[in-house]
Amino acid sequence: MKILVVTNMYTGCNAAHPTQGVFVTEQVLALRALYGDVVDVLVIEGWRGRLAYLRSLSRVVSRVKGNAYDVVHYHFGLSACSAPLVRLFSRAKIVVTFHGSDVMGRGWIRAISLTAARFAHACIGVSDEISAKVRRGSRHCSTIPCAVNETLFAEPVDKHRAATRRKIVVFPSSPKRMEKDYPLFSAVIARLPVSFGCDVEERYIDGLNRHEVRDLLLQADCLVMTSEREGSPQSVKEAMAVNLPIVSVDVGDVRHLLQDVSNCAVIEGRDAGTLARATTDVLKHAKRSNGRQRLKSLGYFSADVAAQIDRLYRSILGEVHDDRQPLSSATTATTTHPAHHSKQQELS
Repeated sequence: MKILVVTNMYTGCNAAHPTQGVFVTEQVLALRALYGDVVDVLVIEGWRGRLAYLRSLSRVVSRVKGNAYDVVHYHFGLSACSAPLVRLFSRAKIVVTFHGSDVMGRGWIRAISLTAARFAHACIGVSDEISAKVRRGSRHCSTIPCAVNETLFAEPVDKHRAATRRKIVVFPSSPKRMEKDYPLFSAVIARLPVSFGCDVEERYIDGLNRHEVRDLLLQADCLVMTSEREGSPQSVKEAMAVNLPIVSVDVGDVRHLLQDVSNCAVIEGRDAGTLARATTDVLKHAKRSNGRQRLKSLGYFSADVAAQIDRLYRSILGEVHDDRQPLSSATTATTTHPAHHSKQQELS
């Protein structure tokens, strides 16, 4: 099978945010590893401005002409602005993955994204909430989350933490991103020394590479999410993978993710005092969660999600027999760090 992934986010492409789109990168690596399919990547440099999307029209068409690909898989609705042309100039099947702000954000982006959905043979929402939005314009929408690299994000069995040291509480983004509501997080942190009786150090997932994110989550005592909107937040899933306790507002699919997960809390409303009390309870317990077990039961690890996407590809291509055998190296291939792959092989 030959697949062209068209995306406006990919590891190492945006110098200002080098890890942007890491979940897309890891999905590409997992798909390549699963059955050895050809998966090419075309990156739209949307961070440079709207003209990048207009320029992508001719770039995508030139790649798909002559039926060079079986599937064109877009990530982010705006990236799929060329979908009507792909339908016109090739026989490739079109898949669009929606990540949240494309169908839940600004009106013009939402309008283009939902229009693109009408030209897709299949759509994917990374959460049920996103899928529900997409289904207003397309009946063919499945919920498939962005996966977690289960080997990179794993808790060492011999990890020990001092019970009396300063506690580390993680803000899962950059404080500069308004939709993440850092002021609410800061208000929660300000209440903790009084309610918890111990110094608390706040840390951010901002400007870190994948190993640094993993190490921070391993060192931390709790992650607190205060976002105003989310789809299926990757930071929460990665925290779950290393069994880090989580306190979150009820946003995106967090309540579903944390169902029956120990030493975690999902809080209705956006009251700093309520969030601080929940965080205090988590810190006082001083125990890791069982989030990794929950992720495994949901099938949210890289190999599982890649298999789901492969089945979706084959269904729209009319391949009904499940007779493909995964490569024996699939597990190790999905753990390769994206920076180790040649950009000349992946990007156009």
